[in-house]
Amino acid sequence: MKSLRIIYVLFFSIIIMSCSSDDVKNDPSEGPEFHATINGAPFSNYHFQLGFYDVVKGTNGNTLKFSIADKNGKQMTLFLNSSGGFKTGTVKQMGDVDSDKFRTYIEIKDNQPSVQYFSQSGTLKITNNREHPSNSQKSLISGEFNVVASTIDGTNSITMKGSFNDLEFLK
Repeated sequence: MKSLRIIYVLFFSIIIMSCSSDDVKNDPSEGPEFHATINGAPFSNYHFQLGFYDVVKGTNGNTLKFSIADKNGKQMTLFLNSSGGFKTGTVKQMGDVDSDKFRTYIEIKDNQPSVQYFSQSGTLKITNNREHPSNSQKSLISGEFNVVASTIDGTNSITMKGSFNDLEFLK
C-alpha cells in the first residue's frame, strides 16, 4: 500500500513538472542564417556554413558592421553607412559615401587561395529590421545583396549574391 502511494506521488509530480511554463519559448525567429553564391556557385565552390558572426553599431551610432566567418575560415565584412538608415526596405548602394565620410562596402576574404575582393557596385536591401522578440535591447536584421567585387589590383572580378536572416545586434 505504501509503495502504491509512492507511485501516485511520483506520477503526479511528473505531471505537474511537465506542465511548467518555463520551457515555453515565444521567439518566432528561426535563428541566424547567411547564404552566399559567387558567380552562380556556392561561396568558394561550397556551401557557406555560418560559423560566427558579429553585428556592431559604430561608435557614432550611425553605421553597422557585420563580421561573418564560416566554419572553414572564409570571412566577409559588410559595412553599412548611415545613408537612408536601417529600416525595412532601405536599399544601400555599394560605394555610397555618407555625410560622415563612411563608405558602404562588402569585403570578401578567401583563404584558399589567399585573395581579397572589395565591392565595386551593387546593392544591399534590408528586408527586415525588428526588435528581438525576447530581448528589447537587441534587434534582428535581415537582408539580401547583389554585388560585383574585384581584387585590389582589379585583375579578378566576381559577382556575389546572398542573403542573411535574423542576425542580432545591440540597439
